[in-house]
Amino acid sequence: MIRIGKSVIVLVLLLLAARPHVYAQATDVVALTPTDDLLTALRIESSLSVFIDSLHHRTVRDIQVMPFSPVGRAVPNAGYTSEQARANPIWLRFRVQNATNKPIPLFVRVNFWCFESLQLFVTQTPEKTSAQTGSEALIRLLPPRVSRAVSTTAVDSLPGLLAASPVVGWRTPVAARPVHNRHFFFPVTVPAGADYTVYLRTLKVRGAQVVPVSLLRQAAYETWMQRDYLFWGGVLMTLLFVSLMSFFFFITTRDPIYWTYLLCVICLIGFMVINNGFLNQFAPSVQFWLPRQNCYFLFPLLLFYSNLVFVRTFLPLKKTPLRWLHRLSAGVLLAGLFCVLMLVVENWVQLSSPVEMAFLRLFTLFYWLPMPVMAAYVVMSLYRRYYRSAAWLYLVAITPFYILNFGQVVANFGLIPTYRPLVNFDIYAATGLFEVLALTFGLAYRYKLMRDNSDRLLSSQREQERTTFATEVQTLAQKNSLLEERERIARDLHDNVGAQLAFMITSLLHIGRQVEQQPIVNGKIQAEQLRTIVGYARDAIRTLRETIWAIQQERFTLAEFEERLNQYVNRYVQQTNGLDVVVEVEGDSGQPLTSAQVLNLFRIVQEALSNVVQHARATEATVRLQTQPNGTFCLTIQDNGQGLNFSPDDADNGERHYGISNMKRRTEELGASFRIYANAGTVVEARREAEMAN
Repeated sequence: MIRIGKSVIVLVLLLLAARPHVYAQATDVVALTPTDDLLTALRIESSLSVFIDSLHHRTVRDIQVMPFSPVGRAVPNAGYTSEQARANPIWLRFRVQNATNKPIPLFVRVNFWCFESLQLFVTQTPEKTSAQTGSEALIRLLPPRVSRAVSTTAVDSLPGLLAASPVVGWRTPVAARPVHNRHFFFPVTVPAGADYTVYLRTLKVRGAQVVPVSLLRQAAYETWMQRDYLFWGGVLMTLLFVSLMSFFFFITTRDPIYWTYLLCVICLIGFMVINNGFLNQFAPSVQFWLPRQNCYFLFPLLLFYSNLVFVRTFLPLKKTPLRWLHRLSAGVLLAGLFCVLMLVVENWVQLSSPVEMAFLRLFTLFYWLPMPVMAAYVVMSLYRRYYRSAAWLYLVAITPFYILNFGQVVANFGLIPTYRPLVNFDIYAATGLFEVLALTFGLAYRYKLMRDNSDRLLSSQREQERTTFATEVQTLAQKNSLLEERERIARDLHDNVGAQLAFMITSLLHIGRQVEQQPIVNGKIQAEQLRTIVGYARDAIRTLRETIWAIQQERFTLAEFEERLNQYVNRYVQQTNGLDVVVEVEGDSGQPLTSAQVLNLFRIVQEALSNVVQHARATEATVRLQTQPNGTFCLTIQDNGQGLNFSPDDADNGERHYGISNMKRRTEELGASFRIYANAGTVVEARREAEMAN
């Protein structure tokens, strides 16, 4: 992209460095030969010569003896006009020789510009003219805005004058022209062996006095017209599609860059429709909505200023150290508004010649003012590295179109020849279409990036919402788990510590009443009772410590649980009650256990061993815990005592089986099944299968 931009800049510099060519040689003759391609336009550039009528009233007879200047290979261009009263008619002359043996019908075509008047004269070349009649009769130009043919008798009465066309101009309806076309076509038939000199008188009262004239065989007219309308139909339909797409981008993104671009495309469509003559052909009444021919200056003006509005959005400098350029461009936009006012003020005010001249000079200055400002935007963006990719894209896109515009400005001031591409609207259409397509692809890519970014943001937002929802669910689950844990702790404290403390209180009250009712004779009974109470107090403290240990942390490992279980067995079961207990734990030592699982498993083991000590009359017991990574486990407490046949369904029957009921309830909280059966003693089993774990 950078190389392309540099190549374009070099091309611009070469164009600006080109010196005007001066053609001192005599003009050539347009020769019609049998080998000519009937569908190709005849080369007329080197055959043209020009004369500017400063007296405003010279006739064909006067012009024939005037010194014409060769135009060379450029398009005739007399520069900008001043006010209407000082506009000079421009006369063009070229010779046509028919070197064939049959007449050849031709069209002299003048591309549509808002000419005030055009008239074509065909004369016999002086060397071929027969004896002169010496008649002093003159043909004066028909008044502007009049469209009528010169009478045959009047033409025949003038020496050498063969034909004169009606006077036509931008006000002349297409149906009243010699050929019904938006361009100006003048039919000329050159007989076999004839040598004609053709004069074209043009008058343009405002704007650049450019006369893009060409010579076309009438046989090629239909083919040319079909190609012309096919080309322009494709160009305008493409621009219309781009404008609709830009409107879609704007309503879906609300990005102001798209409506400014839409404004540019609409102004480009208006520029091509109006200034290439389509408005004059299909809606002639619209061109009179503004005074004089000012409608032909409106859309070129809007095109340049809409591009300035776009570049202010495409390369924004408002929040950079170059904000002064942003403010300067705002002032230039006010100048554009002033130009629009100048175009409409003549509806109400008749301008004097000095005021009109001042307005035209000021309008010409303001008309081209956006170009250097846009160039400053591009250059400063590249120099300061603000929007390098966007600036290079914009530079490459607009360079061909604005080279033509800038070249036309330079040519209008006579600094370079007016090359035909500078006034060829087909080339303007191609370069304008290139600009639009390049910027459209760039903006479409920008739209894609915006959509991708929007999708990423939406996906991120949805992911954040899912994370938030999962967090909320997890928080609620934790709160629910905390409530359940609190309930379990409260129940554990109530069932164990609370019961033990209640028993201690009752025992102390009973001892107190005994002491009050009778004197102490033998204190052994009270001492034994107090020792029993101390034992219950120790059991309560132990139970409380076990509960606190279980709830101090959220997660335990299987190894930590095994260690705690061994400590309990060694300290409170084997040393106190003389029961030989073996603890066996099988599974991954690092497998995590929750505090609820640890507390429930511990209480089941504690309750089962307590039953063994109190009721089984056993000497040995085995505590075995088998775990799997999928969450299944099997906890068994087996003794070698007298055995017990017991159904879990009887666990809720009476206080006798209160401890067994607690074990069953805790097993259910673990999502496991509970049973007690006799097998060479009593076996207490809590088992969770894979289905239960899932």
